[in-house]
Amino acid sequence: MALTRLTERSAGLLPSGAERWWLWPTALWLVSRLISTAFLVAFAGRQEQSSWTPAGPGLLDYSTMWDAHWYFIVSVAGYPSELPLDDDGHVGENAWAFMPVYPMVARLLMAVGLPWEAASVLVSVAASLAFALVAYRLFADIAPGRERFALALVLLSPTAPVLQLGYAESLFLLLLAGALLAWRKRAWPWLWGLLPVLSLTRPGGLAFALALGLWFLIRLSRDRAEFPAAERRMLVGLGVWSALWGFGWLIACTLVTGSTTAYVETELSWRSAYIGRQELVPLTPWPIGLEWWFGPWWPLWLVGIVAAAVALLAGPWRRGVALEPRLWTIAYLLYLAAVWFPQSSTWRLLMPIFPAAAMVAALRPTWARAALLAACIALQPVWIWFCWHVNGADWTVP
Repeated sequence: MALTRLTERSAGLLPSGAERWWLWPTALWLVSRLISTAFLVAFAGRQEQSSWTPAGPGLLDYSTMWDAHWYFIVSVAGYPSELPLDDDGHVGENAWAFMPVYPMVARLLMAVGLPWEAASVLVSVAASLAFALVAYRLFADIAPGRERFALALVLLSPTAPVLQLGYAESLFLLLLAGALLAWRKRAWPWLWGLLPVLSLTRPGGLAFALALGLWFLIRLSRDRAEFPAAERRMLVGLGVWSALWGFGWLIACTLVTGSTTAYVETELSWRSAYIGRQELVPLTPWPIGLEWWFGPWWPLWLVGIVAAAVALLAGPWRRGVALEPRLWTIAYLLYLAAVWFPQSSTWRLLMPIFPAAAMVAALRPTWARAALLAACIALQPVWIWFCWHVNGADWTVP
């Protein structure tokens, strides 16, 4: 154990002092989980019979609805070699939309006797605690003095209940926080190892490659003399590595099914319920989606969304926050802009920009901070009601 801690400290991933630094993030994690659990229990008791549960299900059953069932299918049956087709001959919804790391970790627990519901939730809860610890270290590094409030914003955010549901978000956020911390600490061996696992947990490899590319260009323009050729080659290699794994699941789907379009068509099947079957053209899903939601007012919504993102990333509150997590936030938002169709899952898909909480944490005075946290907590049951709770013929996929 002593040797392990020494090795980790040598990589800069653990603090050299303050041996009890973990107490605050652990306590905050515990409080946040108690709050989210209370909301989930209250809603579970009011849940009517659905496709996933009987009326009034227990907490574990209520926590493994929706896409958690797809992860269950992956954990017990793997992925199909023949894709299902709808009546029009298009690829239908299938397990290839769900990456393998999370369900395979849960399957390890199932192998020792845990049912899927307990195994999947246990993985998410354990990963959320580990994420809280790593994210706290990341915030302390990228925005010293803001780490407590920034972590509180993330753990108490409106979508925070998903951190303990049967979804891959907790595990992905843990891996992402570790990758960002390794990037900040220049712990390159960790980054080489984390990027493949991250990319096979949730989509993120392409955005990370873009973030590394932006950082490469900025360093090249700012301090060429302090950017040695060996480090340039290493960064290019990491970017290519991340991009390769970003396409890794698409390649795996192609090899198993024999179709180069299988993965993209699988993803498109989910949005076809809204807009019918359309080709994926980068940067068009948001205009198409906003027009579907808001009709002729969609340009105003698009301008407002872009303005809000620019204000967050370019406003004075960015000062005091390190460059690397800001570049990740920009890259991930560009990735969503390129491929994501806006729907009720968007709120959950925004969780990987959690480093932006370090910018919001510049908020003053104290009463404004307290009001923001109170609003975050108050919006948790709103998210559960509109995105998780099943209300009849419900299409608000969380």
